[in-house]
Amino acid sequence: MRKLIVYLLACILMVSCNSGKEFENADEMVNLALKSVKLISPEQLEELMKGEEIYTLVDVRQEVEHYYGYIPGSVVIPRGSLEFNIGDDEFWDHVGLYKPEKNEKIIVYCKKGQRGILAAETLTKLGYTNVLALDGGWKAWEVKYPDIFEKDLDKLGGGGASAPTGGC
Repeated sequence: MRKLIVYLLACILMVSCNSGKEFENADEMVNLALKSVKLISPEQLEELMKGEEIYTLVDVRQEVEHYYGYIPGSVVIPRGSLEFNIGDDEFWDHVGLYKPEKNEKIIVYCKKGQRGILAAETLTKLGYTNVLALDGGWKAWEVKYPDIFEKDLDKLGGGGASAPTGGC
């Protein structure tokens, strides 16, 4: 009887510790993340860029997406490597920037906003306390500020063809 009770308690503990929500699709994940992620509008970001406040702007798209057009001052850290590079001194030395402090303002963006929202949630889980996601992503920025962008087509190696993206 004692073994049965111990076994049942162990099963209950395993279930309660592994009670992560299972999602039907990525949209569900994004909608849940939006409950805790703060957004910044393109207009608010543009005002921030004009000011004196220190911030880090992170493009979480793939590098090939970034080179076709990006917000000035952004550093590309694809979402798939964000957790590994955000706190890595060697990464920041390589890109020639200071590693953001845990309480520093970090704005993340992607193509349309969804990857940025998930990236912001991830950074929060890593202990960053002042993280914002660009509402609508690069596309919203491009529509609002079509003349405020940079591109680096030379890094594409003359390919010219678009590579597949995360779609969001």
